[in-house]
Amino acid sequence: MLSVIIPAYNVEKYIKRCINSVLSQDLKNIEIIVIDDGSKDKTSDICLEISKNNKNIIYKKAQNSGCSAARNLGISMAKGKYIAFLDSDDWVDLDMYINMVEEAEKNQADIVICGFKKLDENKNLLSTVKIPKRNTKDEYIDCTTEWFSSPCNKIYKRDLLEKNDIKFLLNIYTGEDMFFNFICFFYSKNIISLDEPYYNYFMNQNSVSNNYKNRTDIYIVIRELIFFYKRNGAYEENINKIRECFKYHGIMYPFDVLQKLSENKVKNWKRFYRKIKEEIDKLKEIDKLKEIETIDIKIYYYYRIFRLKMMWLKRFKKMLIEK
Repeated sequence: MLSVIIPAYNVEKYIKRCINSVLSQDLKNIEIIVIDDGSKDKTSDICLEISKNNKNIIYKKAQNSGCSAARNLGISMAKGKYIAFLDSDDWVDLDMYINMVEEAEKNQADIVICGFKKLDENKNLLSTVKIPKRNTKDEYIDCTTEWFSSPCNKIYKRDLLEKNDIKFLLNIYTGEDMFFNFICFFYSKNIISLDEPYYNYFMNQNSVSNNYKNRTDIYIVIRELIFFYKRNGAYEENINKIRECFKYHGIMYPFDVLQKLSENKVKNWKRFYRKIKEEIDKLKEIDKLKEIETIDIKIYYYYRIFRLKMMWLKRFKKMLIEK
């Protein structure tokens, strides 16, 4: 009935909790596919030990190729009517999958979405993300929300992915999830949401210095999204979605990261700033991108640059005062 795909890489501390949360599900007809993406710690040993005692676990060791490649391999191996994705440091509530599958069956849905909880290392609740009901499929395609991009708070009909050859972009480490969902939502006929936060998302509180290195991959994703809509003759009707994606993911989020890097004095952050500007200039070379870069987006872009430069001036002023 359901195939749960878990990519795993060096997660010896969390993988048992993750897999056990699926083994304990109220829904019993579950195929668990663990793709070990070349782990170098004890992840492999833990997965092999658990799989020995559970026939519904399929364990596959692969060469390290990234999360997207692991998920794509899992999709090719899946046999369930529905497919779910679970990150190896996260876990799910006991009734998540039975409720989502029942909702999919009842409404003949291609995609079912649920809310999620954000928790820290000690399982302290940081925040809860819920999903208000939307009236149309188009209203669910909203990349400005927290619940849209991740594939982990959703289940997908396997036929939807196979018939349309939907896969995760390879060698992309920011925005590949969002692109996957843009494509899935485009081809789907019926999308349903459940307001309950069944998914538990572990928030890694590591330094921001670990979060910016692949942030410029988002501009590759935006280019691929433009090309996808053009190939399918759906560019004009989806231009506002591309504008939202460019504004929120191509400007707001990267500049938020820049601001944190600057505040934390992370080495080479100015190089990242130049890289962002270069990638945005490349986007401008694409035919019809001028239609995307509205006055509103231009104003917002230059406002963020101004705001960043004001931070530099404040720091310079503080240095002068201290002297």
